[in-house]
Amino acid sequence: MEKFPLSQLQPQVAIISGKPEDSAIEIFLKPFNLDGSLIDTQIMLSGINIPSLMLSELIGKTFYFPINPENGYIDGSIYIDSAHHPVDVTNLAFHLGRDDKVTMVIKGILDFEFEGLKDYEKTPFSFGVKVASCAV
Repeated sequence: MEKFPLSQLQPQVAIISGKPEDSAIEIFLKPFNLDGSLIDTQIMLSGINIPSLMLSELIGKTFYFPINPENGYIDGSIYIDSAHHPVDVTNLAFHLGRDDKVTMVIKGILDFEFEGLKDYEKTPFSFGVKVASCAV
């Protein structure tokens, strides 16, 4: 078994929506080629409990989450090759970038063993992405 090629996953933007106690984050990825197939997908996260959806209130904060099935986990997935593969998020951190835009750093594990994607194993990941909020 091998790790998924993380260089394929290039986050473009993330959008937070919902309510603070039950929010969702959609992370749009740049389309990529996997074994000759064009993959146009995103990482979907739901059931997130954070204190606010106002980005200005999240800057400088890091939130930690247990892995499914522990209470308080984030329900996450990425759709590739006709299957939703679990995404276990362990933490979200919010930072103010030099361009005055908010960046979210997300860390976790992509679980390609659960539904089976080629010969990929669970793959830890960490990446940053510009984030926007639907909060007014």
